[in-house]
Amino acid sequence: MSALTEEEQALLAKCVAKEFLRSTGLTEEQGQLAWALLCRATYPWQQHIRRATELKDDDVWISTGDVEIDKCLGGGIRLGSMVEVAGESASGKTQLCIQLAISAQLPEAYGGLDGDVIYISTEGPFPVNRVGSMVYPFVHRVCGEDYANSVDPADFMYRIQVAEFESMETMFHAFDYKVPDLLSSGNVRLMIVDSIAAHLRFNMSHDNAGQSLSAFYKERSDSLVSMGAKFKRWANEFNCAFVFINQVTDRFTGGNGNGSTGAGSRQGHSNDSDLNAELSSIANVDNEFAAVVANKKAPALGAMWSNIIDTRIMIYQRRGLAPSEFRLASDAQNNAADQPTIEPPSHLLRTRRWIENVFSPCASSAQCEIVLDESGFQHISNVSI
Repeated sequence: MSALTEEEQALLAKCVAKEFLRSTGLTEEQGQLAWALLCRATYPWQQHIRRATELKDDDVWISTGDVEIDKCLGGGIRLGSMVEVAGESASGKTQLCIQLAISAQLPEAYGGLDGDVIYISTEGPFPVNRVGSMVYPFVHRVCGEDYANSVDPADFMYRIQVAEFESMETMFHAFDYKVPDLLSSGNVRLMIVDSIAAHLRFNMSHDNAGQSLSAFYKERSDSLVSMGAKFKRWANEFNCAFVFINQVTDRFTGGNGNGSTGAGSRQGHSNDSDLNAELSSIANVDNEFAAVVANKKAPALGAMWSNIIDTRIMIYQRRGLAPSEFRLASDAQNNAADQPTIEPPSHLLRTRRWIENVFSPCASSAQCEIVLDESGFQHISNVSI
């Protein structure tokens, strides 16, 4: 009511009765004006309509600390959004989230938001040592030596509120009662769940109640919808970004039908012909190979979860070949034992990683090659290999 003048408020005060024209003695013109004012006060829909040009400056981002990775993701991690980070085990999902947890605390001048972080761990202890060891090299790379020398890693760790849950029940209880209090009482700008799939893939009630598989998937879908609605509401209400680490599953497609895992798998090669085919496919090293690897893995939790999140980020890798593996494949290809030994190219020996923006409302699909070091992820041309 504070937006109305005293005259307008006095006019509204006369409109308490249902038939206000008769009971207040207002003229028809006055009654129409009073009705319009009443509608505006009780449902101020016009206040929610803005020009698109006015919305341009509303987007606020948490930087990853690397310009090229931010560009790949459309600017970084946007406040008010729900972002999934998916990938194989040991691909670097947790490392990226630690990087974001540190970046969110930096001053705005360095791509941060000077905010606090909530970190929910469902797959084991929180990697506290890795956080402590990443702070200085990351801040040094992003902010420079002078600023890095002025910070204390303990201050960054203090601003990360950690909760570890070993069961689905305790996790849901925290989402219902604890998380809203943390979001409303502080300056939280980033919440990380590592991982969202740990308790939802296999730990539903069908494990011990003889529940059918279809009933299990229905229960899981209902839980995801309910949980997703809460996260979306909190993201907008508290101006916070939610990042969910997700596991991946094998995607079985046509072809040879052998059901092999992707080239980024740690299970190795089933036979020499598979290795020969892979060596041929990576002879021309470029981002197209990353797309081939990505097509062999799919994020867990199905289509229902895909429709809840706003952005999907995939991290995937191709493990480095041992020199003996390369020579074995070379000998098989040449089919001659007297051929000179071929030394493997350096790019085949090191583990390679890519980050891909699979879908996002803020950017088109893009990918870039990245490398992980003590300061976190950087795009590949930023370091010497």
